[in-house]
Parts: sequence; structure tokens; C-alpha cells
Amino acid sequence: MKKMFALLLAGSMATPSSGSEVLGYLEDWVNVKWWDNNIPGNCEMGCFEPKPYLTSVKPYSSLNYGFTLLSERLAPSQDGCTNSPNNTKKAAGPCPVWDGTSIWMANSSKPGAALITESTTSMTPGMVSIREASRMAKMHPDGPKRFKVTLGGWSDYARIGNVANAQKVAKLLAQVTLWTFADGIDIDMEHLTPYSTIPGDDEFEAFTTLLNSIKKEFKETVEPQWKSFATGQVSSLQSAFNALPGWQQAAMKPYYDANIKFAQEVASNDVPHLELSYTTRFNAFVPNGNPYNYLLPGSVVPNTTFATDNEGRRVYPTAGDSIDTVNVMIYDAGPLKINFTTIMQNFVTIGKVPKEKLNVGFEPGEQAAGGIWEGMDADKKTAHYVKSNGYLGCFIWSVNPSPITNPNGTVLAPELANNLNTILQPTWRFGTPPTFTKCDPSTGYLPQ
Repeated sequence: MKKMFALLLAGSMATPSSGSEVLGYLEDWVNVKWWDNNIPGNCEMGCFEPKPYLTSVKPYSSLNYGFTLLSERLAPSQDGCTNSPNNTKKAAGPCPVWDGTSIWMANSSKPGAALITESTTSMTPGMVSIREASRMAKMHPDGPKRFKVTLGGWSDYARIGNVANAQKVAKLLAQVTLWTFADGIDIDMEHLTPYSTIPGDDEFEAFTTLLNSIKKEFKETVEPQWKSFATGQVSSLQSAFNALPGWQQAAMKPYYDANIKFAQEVASNDVPHLELSYTTRFNAFVPNGNPYNYLLPGSVVPNTTFATDNEGRRVYPTAGDSIDTVNVMIYDAGPLKINFTTIMQNFVTIGKVPKEKLNVGFEPGEQAAGGIWEGMDADKKTAHYVKSNGYLGCFIWSVNPSPITNPNGTVLAPELANNLNTILQPTWRFGTPPTFTKCDPSTGYLPQ
């Protein structure tokens, strides 16, 4: 989704409701604690500070946790592949094929960086961090919010490479969904086009296989295990707590009490609709012969087209039936002035994406690639169009912008989120909302 500058420092398959969605992307390196002796895994991959987290997610109905990665080496400053024959980027670097074994949350040299491997049989530090974010989203004082885990982002420069790898990734992501009690997976692979030019790589076939395989794993593996796995987690958590020395039990009791209660309630609620979302750019569908039909009058018109134009045509026809949600990033576009309604219409008329699957994305404040935010009034106007014309909703990058790299965003993102909530009036998207105990707004644990 964005360059991660700070890292350098079987139940019911419900059908979507007619309600709207306000989705927010979480930056898992902002407003986190990097060590906590009273949480298993010690927050080696960072745990959200409960009070800022619960406050920041309040206007949202759904959250995407960013990021998990295929790459062992995060590359936020990279902008191309040196092993691509068409590379002209000055900051290009290697784009290796995924190693086939692990999904990561940080550089592989860091302790606890592997989120999951083929041999994982217990909670890793990364799983603990994600499950805590998932738990607090479901146990939010204002009621439950849907929660997905995102794979990809700008800094992930590892290729899937082949169909066999895609199937392996899907199996691992299915297990991540189960272990963290997430409501699904978001896929945000930002470098498909340069990958596809590398000799011997058919990245789009691998990518569509990944999407279809994830949905298959949800249906055949995760749903049938959901309730029994949650019940088993109650026993595992209780056994782990009982095995602690007395002094440590006193310190860790809030964590274990909240997580045992959460697992019990996961087991007692219906199996959630396990959602698969596909995040892509504004130019995923453009007309032949008129690739800049979305520019507003007075906008700069580039001399060349984007290499990524019409990526969606190589994805959606093959994997559209597996995709529940399409998130459209309409930001980081340099000096371009974009007509948001034209972008939405391109996705519907050219891409054949149903309106009720489409989320329109904003980034208030500072943007990468010389992008210029269109402003609060423009985003509110777009949200009204979304609501009145039957589109799914809107999303924001990000819920929690860094005050170091995005100081204006830290003020504007919450303001925009509140405005979107007022305009869209989001509801629980799939079926009946689950019932969870509401956590303490300061501690994130059970109320005292």
C-alpha cells in the first residue's frame, strides 16, 4: 500500500448486505509498543497501544492490518527490478522469487520476524500482535469491526513466481486467518507488472491462482475448523496460564482473561464470512486509446502511459468470482488531478466489477510520489456519490499515519474518517453482526 519508511527507523457464508463500508488501513509500526513482558512473544513485532488504537479505529467499520510480506528484505526505497529486462528505474533492486517457506512481518534477521512457516504449530510473536489487534477490533467499545490481514505493500519485492508457490502462500494465509481469528485476507501486491517481464515468470497466472486458492482454502480448510479451533484455543490459553509461576500469573492475567473470553466468543458466534479483497491502483481499468480519460480539466497530461495500465484486465476476469472487495487506491499520483467518479465508472463499465464490491481510496495529507491530496470537500463529495449510487464504500490510507512522515495526515485522517462515517453510515457488511464483550477503552482488556 505505501512505502514503509518507519521500518527503516464452517459456518454460514452470508451474502453482502446493502450497507456501506468505511475501511481503514493500519500501519503496524505506528503507535505500537516494541516490548511487553506481560504479553506472550513480548511484542517483538510490535503491539498496538490499546487506547490510541481503540480511539483511532472508532469511525471505521472494517480494518486491514498492514503488512505481512513474502520478502525477507523490506525495500521501501526500491522502485523497480534490476532483473527485469525493461527496467529503467534508478532505485531498482533485486526482485527474487519467494523462498516458498515463510511469510514475514519484518526483515528476516529480526527476532520473531517469521509470521508463519510450513512447520508452525503454535502462536508466533507476529500472530500474537495481529490477534490482539483483531481481538480489540471485535471487542471494541462501540461494537465489532471486521478485520483482515494484508499481504504485500510497496516494500514487498518478492515475486510469487509460479503456480506452486501461489498455492503454498494461500495455505499459509489460510492458517494466518485461523490463528488470528481474522475475517479474511487483503492482497495488495504492487509490483505485478515489472515481475511479469522477468524471464520465466508468469506473475499474473501465479497471482490469480493465489486469489482463487485463498478462497478455496477458506471454504475447504478454515471454515470447517473455525469453531473447534477456537474451542481448542480456550484450552491452550488456559493451560499456558496455569503453567506460569504465580508472580507471572498476576502480571499476565489481564491478557489471558481477555484472550480466553475472546476465543470462547469466537466459538459461540457464527463462522464469519471469510472475505478476500484485492487492492489495486486507479488505472487498473482504462479505455483503449484513451488511457487518461479520468483526468480533470486543467490536469497535467503525461507524455507516456503507465506501465501498470489495465492490470485489472489480467486479474479480474480470472479471479473475480473469488474476490469479495476491490479497493481502489486513488492517490500517490504525482501532479495528476483525477476525476474519482470516472475511475469508479471505469471499474464498472470496463472491468465489470459490481458496484457493491468497490471501495474508493483516499490519502489525506502527505502523499508519496509527489501526490497532492484533493482536499476534504472533494473527498466528502465523492463519499456522497458513493452512497447515492450504490457503491460499497470508501477507505483511508491510513488509520494511524506517522507523525514523523505524515504530520498533516495525523490530523486529517481522523477528521476524514469521521466525515465518511457520517456520510456513509456503515453497517456490518456480511450477515448478522457477531456479539462480543466490549473491552475497556483504556486497557483493551476486559472491563474491571
